[in-house]
Amino acid sequence: MKFALLGADADALSLATAAAAAGHHVAWVADAAGDSSFGEPHPLGQWEDLLDGELVDAVIVGRGAADSQVRCRQLQELVKQGRPVLTSFPLFDSVLSFFEVDMARGESRSLLRHYNPVLSSAPLDALRAALAEHDAASVDALGPIEQVLCERPLEDRSQGSVQWHFARDAELLDVVVGGLDRVGAHGAQAPAGAPDGATQAYAGLSVQLSGRRNLPVRWSVLPPHADAGMRLTLVGARGRMTVVFDEAGVAQRMIRQTTAGQSESPIATQAPAATAIAALVDAVAAGRDDSTWASALHVMELTDSIEISLRRGRMIDVHGQQLTEQLAFRGTMAAVGCALLAVLPPLLLLIGWAAGLLGIELADYWPHALLGLLAAFLGLQVLPKLIYPAGRDDGGASSEK
Repeated sequence: MKFALLGADADALSLATAAAAAGHHVAWVADAAGDSSFGEPHPLGQWEDLLDGELVDAVIVGRGAADSQVRCRQLQELVKQGRPVLTSFPLFDSVLSFFEVDMARGESRSLLRHYNPVLSSAPLDALRAALAEHDAASVDALGPIEQVLCERPLEDRSQGSVQWHFARDAELLDVVVGGLDRVGAHGAQAPAGAPDGATQAYAGLSVQLSGRRNLPVRWSVLPPHADAGMRLTLVGARGRMTVVFDEAGVAQRMIRQTTAGQSESPIATQAPAATAIAALVDAVAAGRDDSTWASALHVMELTDSIEISLRRGRMIDVHGQQLTEQLAFRGTMAAVGCALLAVLPPLLLLIGWAAGLLGIELADYWPHALLGLLAAFLGLQVLPKLIYPAGRDDGGASSEK
């Protein structure tokens, strides 16, 4: 396959390198910060070339140096044109950008996947087996899992850095625990004007999560120490199991502590970037819509709820949702309808009164004019039936926070 690289960050570059190592050709590069590993980069202004299906077969999209809104618009156009895309994650800081891309993908049904090395390298089978071994009676069994702990040491504990790492870790927690939909954040933020306040704004952040299992999950930020990677721990009644990740987010080893003693074993998995490339290639070859953007969007909703929870001082419910053009149209019409009801009656009364002062008899006709305008507005509500195909799912309701 022929790949393009649009925007370079550490994950996007690792994906492009994995594609080249697998025998694919990285034929087009832009906004790669001078990286010449894949040939001479193209000017960012030529990114529209990627809309041509003959140029490349798939596009790897990273953050790069472009503005976030520019990158969001580029991704939307690629998705609308049905180009298979694999992105780094999180690609944007704002959850609204994820919604906009999801709306474009919902209309085109194109293949859109994201790459999260934390999730791709984790030993999911072992973690799920530990969660399921409630009835195990062996001496090396963990027993019923009572809580899940995730500790992330960070030197840069600014809001952006902490939320970026939380999004990657929370996707793993969501997959392992299953269906996280409540967020409660607390912690002392650095006061304004304090030394290093900007870089340590979320230094003491702790996030409580829960979902369908009703299993307590806690994600915490820690000061940096000798072991710089994240630790995911399942705490059972008779022991605990810890998966240790490196700074790049790749699982390295598993530590199991039970009444039978402690054991440590390395985690031998294929490089997560190579796995992501292989999954994209298989989906393109088979013509399957194996998009993962819905999972990325849900995790970003959880991430967006941290600040809201800190501000309100309570748990926040996060409900899955899908934004479509039809729902956007309905929202716009609802807002316009409220504005019409607030403005039209007094405006028509004022016009009728002014016309009466000028000797023009319009006062008796303003109710008819109001009725006609409202009837025309209501008639616009049938436009979605004419524009959008019948039977299309409108998606879920808005997130209630």
